[in-house]
Amino acid sequence: MSDDILRQLATRAGIAPEWTDQTGAQRQVSPESLRAILAALGLPADNDEALRNSLSLAEGGSMGLGSRFTTARIGQPVGLPLRGEPGQSVEVTLESGARRVVTTIEGYEGALTLPPFDEPGYHTVHAAEGDFTVATAPERCITFADLNDGRPGWGLAAQIYSLRSEADGGIGHFGGVAALGRAAAARGADALAISPVHALYGALPALFSPYSPSTRLFYNPLHADPAAALPDALIRDVIARQGLAEEMARLSALAQINWLSATPARQRLLRALFDALRDPAASGTEAARADFERHLAEASPLLRGHAIFEALHAIELTRDPTVKSWREWQPAYRHPDNPEVAAFAAEHADEIAYQIFLQWLTGRSYGEAQRACREAGMKVGLIADLAIGMDGAGSHAWSRPDDILHGLSIGAPPDYYAAEGQNWALTTFSPRGLAATGYAPFIETLRASLRYVGGIRIDHVMGMSRLWLVPEGASALEGAYVGFPSETLFRLIALESWRHRAIVIGEDLGTLPYGFRDYLSEQGVAGLRVLRFERTDHGYVPPQEWDAGAVALTSTHDLVPTAGWWAGSDIDPVDDGVDHQGIRAWDRGLLWGSFQNAGLVEGERPEPDNTDPVVDAAIRYVAATPCTLKILPMEDALGIRTQPNVPGTITEKPNWRHRLEGDADALLDDAKVRKRLAYLGPERGDA
Repeated sequence: MSDDILRQLATRAGIAPEWTDQTGAQRQVSPESLRAILAALGLPADNDEALRNSLSLAEGGSMGLGSRFTTARIGQPVGLPLRGEPGQSVEVTLESGARRVVTTIEGYEGALTLPPFDEPGYHTVHAAEGDFTVATAPERCITFADLNDGRPGWGLAAQIYSLRSEADGGIGHFGGVAALGRAAAARGADALAISPVHALYGALPALFSPYSPSTRLFYNPLHADPAAALPDALIRDVIARQGLAEEMARLSALAQINWLSATPARQRLLRALFDALRDPAASGTEAARADFERHLAEASPLLRGHAIFEALHAIELTRDPTVKSWREWQPAYRHPDNPEVAAFAAEHADEIAYQIFLQWLTGRSYGEAQRACREAGMKVGLIADLAIGMDGAGSHAWSRPDDILHGLSIGAPPDYYAAEGQNWALTTFSPRGLAATGYAPFIETLRASLRYVGGIRIDHVMGMSRLWLVPEGASALEGAYVGFPSETLFRLIALESWRHRAIVIGEDLGTLPYGFRDYLSEQGVAGLRVLRFERTDHGYVPPQEWDAGAVALTSTHDLVPTAGWWAGSDIDPVDDGVDHQGIRAWDRGLLWGSFQNAGLVEGERPEPDNTDPVVDAAIRYVAATPCTLKILPMEDALGIRTQPNVPGTITEKPNWRHRLEGDADALLDDAKVRKRLAYLGPERGDA
């Protein structure tokens, strides 16, 4: 078998057969890795015959699989995968319902080509060969400048689980989000960025990382706020009857979330609320019950599939607690279309209804939190966080197996922070699967994330262009970059942004292809500029030189907050021959010098334990940039040292467990905090 032909096939399939490491050296992807990735893409190459067949498929242009779906931009001609002459009459139905007859124009290589559409939307072209959908995107996404008439603004960023509110039982929920949103809006904020709310695993409370979802199509019910949809009297009565008050109070008082105890307690409350809501004898619940019953009756196949997965997952774990994936379930339950699965759902109808109730309650909670933010005056309101992938053992992979890549994990090649590379144990969509389904899974994922918010942050946004994919069982070093149809994906992002009037932020930190940030800017996707990363050899990039179209931040959830960095609380004592404290002392000097050069501070730099002046200066530095939107993490607003997540660690650090001190509605009341927020802009009504 010729390695040259193998590499030719890989290139045609969008796999880069070589890559550049952190030292600048060219590295070749091994034939074994190429074959594994090609097999996952549906192009087997494990022998000469398979290689020839796959190469023939790739050369024949089968990667699009004859989909009746294409994308375009307004103002640009639309080419369809059909032969056609100019001057033909073609009927079109716009998404608005209006019907038009258009005349085809000269196209590329004889393709049937329509004149440009003048409005965005999912339009239907009625050709002789059948209907085709043309997803026509605006030139770019909605931006914060669009929403705020070009004026700058600011927002906060918070981890939902960290927010305390009455009777939260130790896990922050949307009630705390709404409370913080109202308080932030009163201080002048226009946005509140929150941690991911994707569905995890109800039966596995130990898997609580918000960036490792079971599916991104549905939500984590642990963040549901019962008061958003149910009468207060009912909630109080259920808590009393279940004897939960004392345990919930104990869990709420903890400095860190005890997921293994708090999750079952929250689930016990939610289950009891479900039973009480469906009890016809319960008074005052008529409106909520009718709303839920409508939701249950109208549940989509996708929602029912997720509900069935959750119920089956719990049953299978009871049968065998060592089961790691649905691939290890009883054979009859491994495919959602098996008759045994339908029989299971019928037999466990009440449990399926309960799972749908959880999504109903979480959706109502999410929507109420956004309503609270907007009614308090925010231009954007909530900004959701879209994780880069999903767990291959989860709900999406089970219910829609053709959507995703099996046998591959998303990761990162080696860099100066991770010499062996990274494997994030997540999978993603299959490029060929997307094309075959008219990109339905991607569109559904965008809509699920945008449904209740005014903005979205796309984690690792470079994944819209290429991802480092690692074959199952291989090390991260044995991965390769796989290309994705970026122009199509960004057109769909722009279209959904336009339809939802929502801004789009792309997490573009780390190593990026040349020109990628400029490409994001052209798409109307705001990149991130984080103070600690805006560094040169001699200091920090002056505020006035920051990119106006980007979002400015002092820190992120993956970095130690500014106070902790200055104090060196992130430096663990290690005997590796490196003077880490000395390096940090030098870095403190560079940062303080940059503050001085910007005219923000005077005098000698503070001692490591004197962090308040540094936090204040960092916020003022970011505020001085031309960035239209500034987002301040709550940890920096409060001046605390606690890092939400330490990348590269799992159990070594208390990741995704920290709780903020004080109730969410009062976190911004302290005079010191109000002073910091005032650096970013006036309180609402004072402008």
